[in-house]
Amino acid sequence: MEKISARGLDRIPEQLRKTDFRFVRIDIGSKKPFEKSWNVPGSKTNYSIDDPKFLSWIGSNQNYGVVAGVGGLVIFDADGLMRLTELGVMAELPDTFTVRTGGGGLHLYYLSDLDQKIIMYDRMLKEEDKPLHLGEVQSRGFQAVCPGSIHPNGKAYTIERDLPIASLDSAILKGILSKYVDYGFDEAVPERKRLKVVMVDPNIRDPFDGVRVEDVLSPRNARKAPGQLKGAHPIHGSVGGNNFVVDLKENSWRCWRCCSGGGPALAIAVKEGIIRCDQARAGVLRGDLFKQTVEIAREKGHIGKRASNCKVELV
Repeated sequence: MEKISARGLDRIPEQLRKTDFRFVRIDIGSKKPFEKSWNVPGSKTNYSIDDPKFLSWIGSNQNYGVVAGVGGLVIFDADGLMRLTELGVMAELPDTFTVRTGGGGLHLYYLSDLDQKIIMYDRMLKEEDKPLHLGEVQSRGFQAVCPGSIHPNGKAYTIERDLPIASLDSAILKGILSKYVDYGFDEAVPERKRLKVVMVDPNIRDPFDGVRVEDVLSPRNARKAPGQLKGAHPIHGSVGGNNFVVDLKENSWRCWRCCSGGGPALAIAVKEGIIRCDQARAGVLRGDLFKQTVEIAREKGHIGKRASNCKVELV
């Protein structure tokens, strides 16, 4: 067992051998941790560098990852490496410890105050009529597969630049990105829970039943597509005029810049300034935020007066 643990420690690059970093166990040939609640602070399923269970795992040549957003560590995940290089993003990033992924991209490791995941999109190029995804900057609640692990395609993650981990202030990073790409933010959900509206009067339906998203939050310069409305975000706008879509069949909306979206309740909350667009996701409207949304929806005539007799629970 001691030999396996020692072999495990040897697999971890010197740059990541810090007591304030945390790690996760991943099956060989996979990219996702298999243990529940691994991204919950203080969880027993993310491990310190000297944890015997973790060292035994990687000493058996299994995959492993490092948790972003812990110890100031963030990972610039350049999936669209060629395009990011062409646009000029890669040239402005500081040299740092870098890993070549099994998929051919790069992971650039930094120490930063960034506390939200950033998702990068091309301003010009599209894929299936959506802005081309270029990669992410992994932060709080996310993780990156470490060198020595095996990608699902069978190729190994390898060290590309054996350098110290450089520092990169979040304001400088955002300044670089804003020159070349569109980007939005995402937040990890440690445990996905289902939102349920519970009525005080059992005869009352969901207060937002019958509200259509397109009547509340319709894109600017809307263009019709099969089952959809597309255009610029009605509140914060769009550089390319194509960052907002309403799904008419599902009665839902999506903002590609903020990586947010939802149904009519979240549409009302965003339109009326109860929450920001980048905050719109499942589970946000609860307690006072839900009550405010119901009240303003009633004032604006979106729902009936009796709809205030309800509460929201997470189940």
